[in-house]
Amino acid sequence: MASMCKDFRLLSAEMYNHDFLWFSSFEISKTAVTATILHNYALTYAVNGFSHGTYVGCSPRYKEDLALMSSYATPALPLGHPKSTRFTQNAINSKTLRTDDAPGGKNSPALGWRIALDPTWSIPDFPTGFKFYLFADAKFAPPPVVRLGKKGCPVRIKWTEICEAEPVYCDSPVVPSHAVNPLDVRGKIVSCSPIAIPPHLVFQRAEIEKDWFIFKDEHIVHVPARMFVETSNAN
Repeated sequence: MASMCKDFRLLSAEMYNHDFLWFSSFEISKTAVTATILHNYALTYAVNGFSHGTYVGCSPRYKEDLALMSSYATPALPLGHPKSTRFTQNAINSKTLRTDDAPGGKNSPALGWRIALDPTWSIPDFPTGFKFYLFADAKFAPPPVVRLGKKGCPVRIKWTEICEAEPVYCDSPVVPSHAVNPLDVRGKIVSCSPIAIPPHLVFQRAEIEKDWFIFKDEHIVHVPARMFVETSNAN
């Protein structure tokens, strides 16, 4: 079996959330925190307008979902230094909608907190927001506005197509100019800086050898494994 790279368009994206952006990236006690790196599965679902699916069972089926989509994103890294805000919320019994049926019978709500990322805007000379790359089918039209996160935060995306994006195979180590999902790597990971984030970890920085990359101006883009298809080399 051999592999062949699919035909695709490569786009660079700058994304700005126009409301508080919240994911439960990780939880400590009663505090849910949004990490300043966005998982590429969440971005891919949002860009493709895939809001929900119906399956038998209780486990997500990312492989089946992603196979139906016309584009695939890399994880997003922040532009600048994102700020965050902590929101206080009352935890009540979801069945009785009461706070006085806890052990001891005291009418005392269990306070919790969620830390969300502040809104960002495209302001000259003051970088905010996030950046990532998108691999898209030829006829796919990337949307300028999508909703993202647990509260459906509206985000605006500025797309720039990278022309003449030809994949190149590299035996020597290469550091992409973006975060990498380890499940997208076909080659060997020489070094990495992992960040634990659902549904699995992401490499904020990775050094990869024996894999495919695109070099264009300041862009060094790793080509994900799903952009290749297995072909038979039999006559």
